[in-house]
Amino acid sequence: MAHLENENIKSSAVILGANTFAEEVCAASARISTTRGTALQIFEKSKTAENNRTLIFKVLSSGHKSLIEHYMFNLAFNNVSVFVEQFVIEFRLASFTVQSRRYVDFGDAGFYTPDGLTAAQAELYAENMESLFASYKNLTEAGVPKEDARFVLPYCLRSNFYCACNAREFLHIVCSMVYGRGKYDPELYALGMELKGQFDALLPGVIEKERPKYERRADDRYSENNGALAASAPPRPVPKPAPRKFAAELLSATARPAEILSKTPSFNYAKNGAAVPLAEILKTERPRELELLNYTFAVRDISLAAITHVARHRMQTLLIPHIQNAVAAGRYIMPESVKSNEAALKIYTGAFERNHESLTRLRGIGFPPELCVYFALSGNTLDILIHMNARELAHFFNLRTCRRAQWEIRDIACAMLKLLRREDKELFSDFGPSCLLYRKCPEGRMSCGKFDEVVKQFTV
Repeated sequence: MAHLENENIKSSAVILGANTFAEEVCAASARISTTRGTALQIFEKSKTAENNRTLIFKVLSSGHKSLIEHYMFNLAFNNVSVFVEQFVIEFRLASFTVQSRRYVDFGDAGFYTPDGLTAAQAELYAENMESLFASYKNLTEAGVPKEDARFVLPYCLRSNFYCACNAREFLHIVCSMVYGRGKYDPELYALGMELKGQFDALLPGVIEKERPKYERRADDRYSENNGALAASAPPRPVPKPAPRKFAAELLSATARPAEILSKTPSFNYAKNGAAVPLAEILKTERPRELELLNYTFAVRDISLAAITHVARHRMQTLLIPHIQNAVAAGRYIMPESVKSNEAALKIYTGAFERNHESLTRLRGIGFPPELCVYFALSGNTLDILIHMNARELAHFFNLRTCRRAQWEIRDIACAMLKLLRREDKELFSDFGPSCLLYRKCPEGRMSCGKFDEVVKQFTV
């Protein structure tokens, strides 16, 4: 088995570094509201003060946590599972850089194996994951692009990524892993404890004080409430491709948007008191007017892989069901590159069916329900809710309706834009790929080379 040498690789989460004089800056921010002097004078005082940490704890205890937002961390998540990646990137006040599974070959990435499995469970688990990696390799050899072959990769796939966040968001991430909704996943809990230990060496006791806000009730364990994955539950349906019809639905839209925008010139951009054309507002560096307009979408049967594209947009409200729901439902996306290739289609559908059979067998011999997340395949689908204001939608469409965007997220973005134009054709006429608005392609040598065709396609 080619990948079993990866089985004993340890997942880790490491604080690579923090900003210079981080504690002194936090202490200075604690002093500045009540101390005379300039920002630099107060900072110089904090560099030599002996009570910085005491002061920081005192201010934090009073509920004023903004001061630790000046403490910045760079984190490395090393050889963790994709499940961990998905969990962490949903924290919006952080920055992430992840290896692309569209372009990087993950055939030899290896997979995470949970601790504590019986010998029989571990053997069946490994056999299944090995078969999925073999399917991935066979699909690429059959001519399927990596961005489509990745749909058969499991959520125990090893992932590596960087994260940058301030200490306040760091606390939120770690407490969610150790005390909150991640507590019952052994991998998340172990990584959270690693990060907690590293932070405790810097500011001991701070995380512990956050504990009461995050602790889950004993009966709040997700896996025990998910009857679809219980060993005694009726057999789950055999996996099948998800329908692609009606992938998106506009649930709510701001009423009278034109009227709202007509009142904005006196607050922002204006030419002799007249409203500025929307296309000109879109090109400005501060199109705050558009933040007044809000829209909510339901997107059905979006793959787990595409959900990560959506999650990277920070300024939104994104509601994603637990990944166990994708495992329980068993629906999956069917890429055209597979559908039109008879040999690839057999490999692809076989991967989902064998994965289903292996998990059913494992549940029958006591495989823990909370570990079923690792049997989610990147092509499994979920239904999600997206809420964005028009400013973020403009950014979303600039990137996701581009010809170079991954085809599934592009299809979804185009469907969302079509719904908005049906709601208000004039308002959304300039929304679309960057080349539509700026009349030039920002991709340089990576351009699709079809500027005129793309502009014509999106011009109302």
